[in-house]
Order: sequence, then structure tokens, then C-alpha cells
Amino acid sequence: MTSVAAPGRVRRGPAWLIVVLWLALTVALVFAARSLPWQRAFEQARHVDALWLIAAVAAYFVLIPLWALEWRLLAPRSFRVAYARMFEVVAIMAAILNSIPFFAGETSGVAMLIGRAGLSRGAALSVLALDQLLSGVMKLLVLAAAALLVPLPTWLRSGILALVIGVATLLAVLVPLAHRGPTIRARLLVRPSPMRRLAALLASWGEHLDAIRETHRVWKVTLLGLAKKSGELLAILAVQRAFGIAPSLAAAALVLAALAIATMMPVAPANLGVYEAVVFAAYRYTGVPADTALGLAIMQHMCFLLPTLGTGYVTVTLRQLLPRSWHAA
Repeated sequence: MTSVAAPGRVRRGPAWLIVVLWLALTVALVFAARSLPWQRAFEQARHVDALWLIAAVAAYFVLIPLWALEWRLLAPRSFRVAYARMFEVVAIMAAILNSIPFFAGETSGVAMLIGRAGLSRGAALSVLALDQLLSGVMKLLVLAAAALLVPLPTWLRSGILALVIGVATLLAVLVPLAHRGPTIRARLLVRPSPMRRLAALLASWGEHLDAIRETHRVWKVTLLGLAKKSGELLAILAVQRAFGIAPSLAAAALVLAALAIATMMPVAPANLGVYEAVVFAAYRYTGVPADTALGLAIMQHMCFLLPTLGTGYVTVTLRQLLPRSWHAA
């Protein structure tokens, strides 16, 4: 039987979920804030155009509402999720994703989809899987675009194979499940065994993958994915302009491509150090002086973290402070 949320009603998650997320995010932000290179950032800020930095922050902020639209399209039609509710889920998940490593963001996203958006476990996991597939495809497109504009450095090319394998694997699993999930499940249960039952459970999630089966939704989420990458590209160009550098599309594409590879496996809070090192290396590869490349890396990361962490933290904090009637909205 398919789990369907009744229109206008949302399955309530555990009351402690949002409290745990708020506490975890608060602790993570405290540690991240203590590690951020504030002194260097303030030194760099004295010599740059603040209006272009504000433009970069705005471009990064736009990614969150676009992401919420994307997840509404990826969610199964049987679960009707209000945009405001999905924005809340995405904003909180993005903050955790960029502050706590080792898949804490993805785990919290699934928990929020179940507890706040009212999706079933299978539907929530299907949204996450489709989001990862779309993200992988967009990263490959960014890498292809960067390769057309500038020769890719060796250290970047070495990570492309892993990305290609990951995207190909997701396609090989999700597309057959979306179109033939019930048939695959029935065949697996002809001769049941523990492994076959587990595979049949996975196959049953195919019913939630209607975003793949409907061509018009595929195009819509693809356009949203391209819009998100375009927003990131504009933010990078804005930071370049803030430093008085003539905007370089080739350098910006290379930075975006390098980050696509380097941030696949977050292993440090807010990717501190890793993010700056990758952006620095990309700019140095294109001939930008070391001091300027370091300033670009630091300020770009700051412009990215301000809206990403700030929006999520404000959202989860408001959930604690506003009256209970708002929680039910």
C-alpha cells in the first residue's frame, strides 16, 4: 500500500526533532565561527567594493528558495507540501550540511521531510536520491563547461571519474526503479530471501520516483538546477568584481568546477580550509597573484556561508520562538 498524506494534513514528527536540530546547529555554528578567518576577512574587506560583496551574498541566498522549489517538484505527487514548509526544510538542512560534516545534513533533511513535510520514509529518501542525481548531473555540466573555457588541471581531472561513476550508478538504479519498480519487486519476491526482501523494499520506493517518469517535471528540475549553478557563478563573478578584477568567466567556471569535486565528501565543519584551498588553487592556476587569490578564496567562502548558515539558523530559531499555532501552519 502507498502511504499518502491526506490533503491539508501533515504527519507530525517527534516534538524533540526541531529542538535537537537547533541545539546541534547552535553548537556547530559556535565551533565554525571560532574557526573562520575573521581577521583576514576584515583585512580583505577594507580593500574591496562592499556593494559587490552584498551582490555575491544575495546571489548565494537565492539558491535556497530555488532549492525549495526543486524539492517540491521532486516530492511525489501524493504528498502535497506547501512551499513555506519546504523552504523551512531546505534552509535548515543547508545550514547543517554546511556546518556539520559526515552526512549530517542529508540525514537531517530526510528527518525534516518526514517530521515537518509529512512524507513517508520511502518518499523522503526518494527526494534525497533524486536531489543527489540532479546535483551530480549539474556538476558534470559545470565540469564540461569549464573544460571548454580552460584546460582542466591534473588535480581536478583525477576526481571526475568518481563523480561520473556516482552519477552513472544512480541513473542505473533510479531509472529502472521509477519505470519498473512493481515488476522488479514482484520478481524478487517469487523466491524470497533476506537479501531479496531488502532489494524488494528498495524496489518498492520506485513508486515515489514519479519526478523521473514525468518529462515536464524532469525539464523543470533541470532548469532549476541550471539556475542554481548560474547563481553560484554570478556570486563568484561578483566577488571578482569586488576585488577590482575584470570578471573572468573561465576562472569562475574553473572555481565552480573545482568546488564541485572538492566538496563531494565534506569532512570538515563548513569545509573550512578545504574550500579556501581549492578556490586559491583554481585562481593560481589561472594566473591570479597569490595574495589576491587568497583574498578571493576567503571572501567568497564568507559570502557563501553568511546566507547559507544564517537563513537556516534564523529559520530553526523562529521555530522555537514563534507560537505553536505557527508550527502547525
